Amino acid sequence: MMKMTTRVLLAAALGMQLTACVGPLDQYGGADASLRNAVVVEHRKHLLALADEEGGGVVIEVQRDTSDVEERLDQERVDELNEISGASAYVGVKVEPGVDLAGQDDLKVVRVSLDEAIAMAVAGNLDLEVARLTPKIAEQQVIQAEAAFDSVFFADLDWQKLDTPQPDGVTPGLSNDIQQENISLNTGVRKLLTTGGTLQVETTIDNQERTPSFFNVNDFYDADLLASLNQPLLRNFGSEVTTSQIVLAKNAEEDADEQLRQAMNELVNNVEAAYWNLDLARRQVLIQQRLLDRTIAERDRLEDRADFDVSPVRITEANSRVELRRSDLIRVRAAVREASDQLKRLINSEELALADETLVLPNDAPVDAAISFSLLDSVTTALERRPELARSLLAISDAEVRQRLADNAVLPQLDLTAAIGLNGIDEDEWIDAYGDLADGDYIDYILGLSFEQPIGNRSAKALAGQRAFERNQAVVAYRRDAQDVVLEVKNALRDVLTNYELVGATRAARWAAADSLRSINVQEEVGVALTDEFLLDLKLNAQERLADAEFQEAQALANYMIAIAEMERAKGVLIDRYGIEVTD
Repeated sequence: MMKMTTRVLLAAALGMQLTACVGPLDQYGGADASLRNAVVVEHRKHLLALADEEGGGVVIEVQRDTSDVEERLDQERVDELNEISGASAYVGVKVEPGVDLAGQDDLKVVRVSLDEAIAMAVAGNLDLEVARLTPKIAEQQVIQAEAAFDSVFFADLDWQKLDTPQPDGVTPGLSNDIQQENISLNTGVRKLLTTGGTLQVETTIDNQERTPSFFNVNDFYDADLLASLNQPLLRNFGSEVTTSQIVLAKNAEEDADEQLRQAMNELVNNVEAAYWNLDLARRQVLIQQRLLDRTIAERDRLEDRADFDVSPVRITEANSRVELRRSDLIRVRAAVREASDQLKRLINSEELALADETLVLPNDAPVDAAISFSLLDSVTTALERRPELARSLLAISDAEVRQRLADNAVLPQLDLTAAIGLNGIDEDEWIDAYGDLADGDYIDYILGLSFEQPIGNRSAKALAGQRAFERNQAVVAYRRDAQDVVLEVKNALRDVLTNYELVGATRAARWAAADSLRSINVQEEVGVALTDEFLLDLKLNAQERLADAEFQEAQALANYMIAIAEMERAKGVLIDRYGIEVTD
């Protein structure tokens, strides 16, 4: 009974929370209930599935079992093994990456912390700079869409001078030719209304001069003032139609903001991965350097015994191992420079130019510290904060707006035209012609309706059907994206657990390998016979196993740090961990 009550309360709380977080659909009004419900149901399905699981909402701490090796070693022995292997054994040892592309072998190193690398990347990364420009472009597109409702001033000036020949009149020799000159100035203001109609106010002043004239005067001024309205009554009627482009543009602006947030999360995640991979490459160089030195030392000892009990074949084998390990060192030296350049490209700092051969090295070391998380909280946070899901919601909103437009386009075209005009005239001055308008003696009234409907209306109906399918497609796409996000979160949490355990397992393997080599060194000290089998097969193999174990531990540590960053990215809050604000 208690579990059922808890589940009901959780469901109610989640329902309230999720209903409140579908803002993009409600931002401009008009989102139909079916779309909102589809979004809420998708969230609730994932979250209630977790609520049903034992411990689904419990905070857990990553753990690992104590290894057999660790149980058998006392602390004094562990301290001794850490002095000859692992990260502490390389403190103060310089990396030797070899000759750079400029032909220099004097190493130029700049050390940076992870926080510094991330700060420089956020400030200078070119991919992020491109992403920052997208919201600015979208902002201008919103202004363009809103500008459709700006008032438009217009003016037209026409001048005509006509000399029209006519046949002779009744009186022989008397011409009836017509000379006519007209000057017309038309000015006004036109504005699109949110109802879909167009309101226009205009005035026209005409000066007409005609010889011969049908009137008592040859020259006069005609002034008109006209206010007209053209209003659709069915198709293209209403603010939902006329402001649709503004809604789409604002959605695009918000989508650009979410793209920027997504780009920032991915950049920080990439910087962290590059940083720890660079640290791993640095450690591998140190490990390979030491392994090569040890192999050379044992090879030299074998050569010293060439005249006693070591065959040339065994010396050749030792030389082969030296060269193989030297080739491994060459590879990892190149890898550390490549990793340095990759980090340089991401941070794009003037102080650390990519073209320069200065080697960037991490100033921070990976931390083997247990972290805590809740699967339920992680999934909930991801569903609320992931930019990809916010963009999917905006895509649903866009699809709904386009469907409303298509549904409206199915309606017949029925337009109302209404106008009222005032007229004035004067023989001498144009200003007096305008003065006559105030008397209201001459008023025009115009009223009209126009109707149009395609027979069958197949095109509009097909478009409406297309938009309906596109809306449903957007909803399904959101459900798919939500599913992908849940999978990413679970995979990221599982990677954190796995790599934390691997750190312990690889450390125990390194202790065992180090203890094996220590035992061999002890045998040497007590006077064991230094045969070629002892030096070549036993000792060199032990050194190689230790180097491999050291690298495996370093890799597990790097992967653990990368997994933690990926976990935060999967939840959509990685930049929040560093206090980074999304600004364009």
